Amino acid sequence: MKIVKNRRLVSLSIIVFYISTPAYAEQLTSQVELGRYLFNDVRLSKFGNRSCGLCHSSDHGWTNTFSRTIDINDRVSTLNTPSLLNVGKYPLYMQRSIGLNDLEETIMLPLFSQQPKEMGMTETLLLERLNKSKEIYGPLFEQSFGNEKVTTGRVLTALSAYVNTIQSTDTAYQRYRDGDLQALDAQQKKGMRLFNSERLKCSQCHGGELLNQPTGGEPFANTGLYGLPISEEEYSYPRKETGLEKFTGNKSDNGKFRIPSLINVTNTGPWGHDGSFRHLGTVIDTYSAGGRQTTFGPNTGDGRLHPSKDQRIQGFSMTAEQKQQLLSFLSALAVPETAFSSGHQSPFCSLIPLKNKPDAKGCLPPFFYKKPNASMALSNEGIEQ
Repeated sequence: MKIVKNRRLVSLSIIVFYISTPAYAEQLTSQVELGRYLFNDVRLSKFGNRSCGLCHSSDHGWTNTFSRTIDINDRVSTLNTPSLLNVGKYPLYMQRSIGLNDLEETIMLPLFSQQPKEMGMTETLLLERLNKSKEIYGPLFEQSFGNEKVTTGRVLTALSAYVNTIQSTDTAYQRYRDGDLQALDAQQKKGMRLFNSERLKCSQCHGGELLNQPTGGEPFANTGLYGLPISEEEYSYPRKETGLEKFTGNKSDNGKFRIPSLINVTNTGPWGHDGSFRHLGTVIDTYSAGGRQTTFGPNTGDGRLHPSKDQRIQGFSMTAEQKQQLLSFLSALAVPETAFSSGHQSPFCSLIPLKNKPDAKGCLPPFFYKKPNASMALSNEGIEQ
């Protein structure tokens, strides 16, 4: 598969030239709508049991409630699903690898990856399914690109256009920064001061508009969650998930993960790179202790002793009242539920009807995967296998 490097830079001049024209705006709107269909369509997973929207649900802060991602074979991965909120503004996309800063290339990973099989697709199968659904996708591709031709590049462009609309910083905290001094209550203001204090140092890692930019240094950090003893002086994260080390091969990168945005953090639990925190208060307790000590189970160890733990995490003392103030401030980072109430509902009916989430009026029947028999499976190797 050919990957276009620096696609963002290549297309920037085109966007600048056309952005003010009605024709470009109409085309972009059409691509977003096509992307909404693709994002919510289980046709994009090999067995028809996953969609982008299943793992990245607008009802759960554009993530889900699972501790770790489950692939198409119902196998549990090693990482928690990151939220897609404001991802279009990220300078770096992956949790434990460097260099990937193009959104379309990033979307290719869950779509076509085989280890783990998040969606488990092949280009051949993707194009085959979409071409068999001309009654749905023919008009959408026509409006978006001028003709009905389905290509992988067009699919990625449309998905990227849609994901870029998943943006909001409409929080009480942002309104306060914009001059509305009544946007935060007294408890939240005290929590904000603690967040920015020299004692807690939260803002040293969580700075910038999205509260995910560190002050100096790299955008990855080992926060001392694990410290499995390897020898008297060597400690490690669990072997199944070693963080940035898995990408670089450097021991000094053991346990380092991308610093996450805190916008809407109260709505994106469970937390931690592996979803091992069920409560935000426990996250605060871990930072207060300077890392996490695990006293039982396969990951028994002391993350506070890990040699690669970020030097900014030294622990701090705080009262129960101050902890509540800090939690209150984090609640001020929440994006209102109404921020994504329109334009993001799935056009497809649910595979399994949900009582608390009615389908859109006039929704389209979902795609049902038909498992091939043994003889067909052999003849279709590389397509359905």
